[in-house]
Amino acid sequence: MPLTHSKSGNMKMKNVYQFIVIILGTSLIINTAKADVNVVATTQDIASISKFIGNDQVDVISLTKGSRDPHFATAKPSMIRKVFRADLVIAVGADLEIGWLPALLQSGRNPDVLPGTQGYLDLSKFINLKGRPKGRVTRDMGDVHAAGNPHYWLNPDNGVLMAKAIADKLSELDPGHTQLFQENAKHFQAEISERKKHWQSALDFLKGNAVISYHTSMLYLADAFGFKIVGNIEPKPGISPSASHLNKLINTINQQHIPLLIMEPYYEKRSAQLLERKTGIHIAIIPQSVNSLPGVDNYFKLFDKITEIIKGSF
Repeated sequence: MPLTHSKSGNMKMKNVYQFIVIILGTSLIINTAKADVNVVATTQDIASISKFIGNDQVDVISLTKGSRDPHFATAKPSMIRKVFRADLVIAVGADLEIGWLPALLQSGRNPDVLPGTQGYLDLSKFINLKGRPKGRVTRDMGDVHAAGNPHYWLNPDNGVLMAKAIADKLSELDPGHTQLFQENAKHFQAEISERKKHWQSALDFLKGNAVISYHTSMLYLADAFGFKIVGNIEPKPGISPSASHLNKLINTINQQHIPLLIMEPYYEKRSAQLLERKTGIHIAIIPQSVNSLPGVDNYFKLFDKITEIIKGSF
């Protein structure tokens, strides 16, 4: 008996062909819309700014979480794969990532993103770094960075400089979207300028006041909002406080009537709580990076939350 095709069978086959065409067409659209530059950022602050500048033209991933201290990241296989696929690696620099990034770049086997190439961007080169030590740096000084303090993103004005450097680098790698990148950098600057009015107003009561911090990471925040860091819970960067050091801080706080202690969420709280009991100092545990606390999912919200927590601690 010969094979025959019914009318309904022909219709079914036609529908199948149409479905395949639609799927293939959709696939082509997806591939066409794929981002042009794969960006690997060492921190989520850099990732947030990079995504604002690059928009849909970049895929951005961060090698570290905002809730962790970026000094002490560990190179993992998943991070190595990200570096291998990257078109651009963007680092904080100033030796912040010195303990893990060089080894990671070496393991990533991607010569296009090594320091000195077009695919590597050290943002510290565009910042006037504070706290540069004088003379020879030794281990006796604690975790001191010879190039200067690397926590510069905590001044929103430096965020603007970071955005401009990222826009310029993306323009090099993807010149067809230069106008987009440069316009987004201008939008970023305008957004910072507008929001800074609120941030400065919220923290105006601190202007000129002395403040204690846990680590030496708050110099740029103090510079941005007009207060002074006069002491740290750590006697030296990265060194745990002794009882005698804490007693000196207690005396300093009482004598100078220092109103505020600021610190990151990942440090131990016992020392700060001791100072609070002995002096009545207000403690503000503030986010130091994007995604270090819930709801802080971009660079603008980082400063929204910082000002909210500091003001709310009084």
